[in-house]
Amino acid sequence: MKTSKNWMLLYLAIILMVGGSLVGAWVNAGFGSVKVEEVSIWHAPGFKVSAYLYTPKANTEKAPAILAIHGLNNQKNHMANTALEFARRGYVVLSMDMSGHGRSTAKNLDHGAGGPAGLAYLRSLPNVDTQNIGIVGMSQGGFAGAMGAITSNPDGYSSVFFMESEVNAPGSMDLSAAPLVKNAAFNIGTVTELGVMIFIGKGSDAPVSPVLQPLFNTTDPIEVGKVYGSIEEGTARILYQPWENHAGATDSIPAIANALEWMQLTLEGGNGLSARNQIWPVKLIGTALALFGAMLFLFPMGSLLLETRYFNDLKEKLPEYRGYEGRSWWIGALLTTAIGPLLYLFVWNHMFFVPWITPNRLWPQNFTNVYMVWSMLCGGIAVVLMILGHYTQLKKKEATVAHYGLTDSSCTFDGMKILKSLGFAICTLLPVYLILVFVDGVWKVDFRAWVVTLLPFTGKRFLAFLGYLVPFAVYFIPQGIVLAGFQRPKQGKLGLGREMAINAVVMTLGAVVWLLFLYVPLMAGGSIIFGSNPLIQTAAGMGGIYYIPLLVLWPLVACIYTYFFRKTGRVYAGAGIATLFIVWYLSAAGSFAVML
Repeated sequence: MKTSKNWMLLYLAIILMVGGSLVGAWVNAGFGSVKVEEVSIWHAPGFKVSAYLYTPKANTEKAPAILAIHGLNNQKNHMANTALEFARRGYVVLSMDMSGHGRSTAKNLDHGAGGPAGLAYLRSLPNVDTQNIGIVGMSQGGFAGAMGAITSNPDGYSSVFFMESEVNAPGSMDLSAAPLVKNAAFNIGTVTELGVMIFIGKGSDAPVSPVLQPLFNTTDPIEVGKVYGSIEEGTARILYQPWENHAGATDSIPAIANALEWMQLTLEGGNGLSARNQIWPVKLIGTALALFGAMLFLFPMGSLLLETRYFNDLKEKLPEYRGYEGRSWWIGALLTTAIGPLLYLFVWNHMFFVPWITPNRLWPQNFTNVYMVWSMLCGGIAVVLMILGHYTQLKKKEATVAHYGLTDSSCTFDGMKILKSLGFAICTLLPVYLILVFVDGVWKVDFRAWVVTLLPFTGKRFLAFLGYLVPFAVYFIPQGIVLAGFQRPKQGKLGLGREMAINAVVMTLGAVVWLLFLYVPLMAGGSIIFGSNPLIQTAAGMGGIYYIPLLVLWPLVACIYTYFFRKTGRVYAGAGIATLFIVWYLSAAGSFAVML
C-alpha cells in the first residue's frame, strides 16, 4: 500500500513539473502568438551574452523593440513577464543575461554589464525599427546594464524605463551621464527595501531624491505620474510610485503596466493593447506548480529508491530518542530558530561590502558566499551547543552518537553506508534535474515562484557547485543532527506529518520574525528600523530580499531532514539531499564576481 501511494505521489509530482512548465511555456509564448528562442551574442573575444529573443509571429514589417535587462544576481528569466507582455503588443524583445549572470560569460559588470552587446544585437536584427528601441532595466540592469548600453550608443535607443533603478551607481551622486539619457521613466516602489540607492530613507520619499530631482530639472518635489520635459526632444521624465517592494517589480502588474504605458507613449508602433491586459500571472502559476512538483518529487522518489535492492540496507531501525524534553526542548527550539536571524544582518554587513572571504576561483559567487559564511557560523555554533548539551544533560541519559543518528547501536561509523547515502541523495535529485534541463532547453522556462527559482547548471556553475558543497555541509549536517537526535518534538512519539510540520516551524519562524521587523515598517510607510547608516540599510534591504526564498526552502529542508531520518534511522540521507539541493539552488543562479 505504501509503495502504491509513493508511485501515485511520484506521478503527481512529474505531472506538476511537466504540466506546469508546459502551461508556463504556452503563456510565455503568448498562447502561440510569439516565437521564443535562445540566442548567443559574441560581442568581444571570449565574451558571450545569452538571451531570449521574443518575436511576435504577426509582424510583417519592422517593429519597435525592447532590450530587457534583469537585476543583480538574477537572470533573463526574471524579465520574462515583462518581455512576454511587450511581445504581445508587437514589440521584438531581447531579454538578456548580464555579464557573469545566467549563461553569459565574464564576470559581473564586465563589458558594460553586457548592455552594449544587447543593444548592438537588437539593432542588427532586420525586423527591428532602429528608430524605436526602448530599454527596460531592473535594478543593476538599469544603472549598469541600461546605462552601459546608453553610453556605448547614445543615439541607438529612444526611451528607457528604470525599474527600481536609477541613472547613478548606488552610493554615488555622479550624474555626468544624465545628458545621454533620453525619455526616462523611473519606477520606485513605496515599499522598496533599497531606497538608499537614490539617497532616500523610504520609497515614498522618491519625489525629493537628490539624484532624481536634477534629472527632472526641478528643486520641488516631483509630481508622481506627471510627464516633465518633452518626448519629441527626448527630455521627457516621469516618476511612477506603485505599492511594491524592490524585488517585486518584475512580478508586479502595476510596474509592468507602467513600463508598457511609457513605451507606448514614447515609441511608435505596436498594436496598442491595453497595458492592464496582462497574462503573465497564469505563467507564474504554471511554473510555481512545477517548482512545487520538483520539491514534492524528492519524497516518493527517495522512498521508492529505499525499496530497491541496492539502497535497501540504508533502512535501519530508528534509534531510541534521548534528546531534550520539556523546557530544554523549548530552549533548544528557540535557539534553533533564533541563531540564524540574529547573525543574518551581521554577516550581510561584513560580507557584502568588504567581505571576509573575497570571491575566488573556488568560491566565485558573492551572494552564495554570504550564505556560505552565514551557514558555517550557524553550523559551528550548532556543533558547540550540541557538545555542551551532550555533556551537561544528555550524557546523563546515556545518549551516544547512535542516538543522534550518526552510527549503529555499537557506535561504529560505517563509511561505505555514508558514501551510499550520498549516492542515494544524488539519485533522488537527478530525475528532477533532468526534467528541468528538458524544460529549460525545449520550452525556455524554469521552475519558479517569484524569487524562488530552480535553474540548470552551466559547466562553470557546476564547478562552483562542487566548491560550495563542503562549506555548506558544515551547516546542514549539524542541523540535521539537532533535529534528529537533540530536539524531536514529543520525544519522537508524534506522527510523521506533525513532526515535519513542527520542525518546519522551528527552522523558519525566526526568519518570519526577522522579515516582519523589516517589512512591517516599510509597508506602513516608514523606513528600515535596523539603523540609519546607509551601509546598514543597504545590507538589511539586500538581506531581506535574499531572506524571502528561505520561507520556502527552510520548511522544505526541515521536512527532508525529518522524513528521511524516519526512513533510514540516520541523518546522512536527509542531510545529503538538503545540502545538494540548496547548493544547487544557489550556485546555479548566483552571479560570478570572478571569472572561472
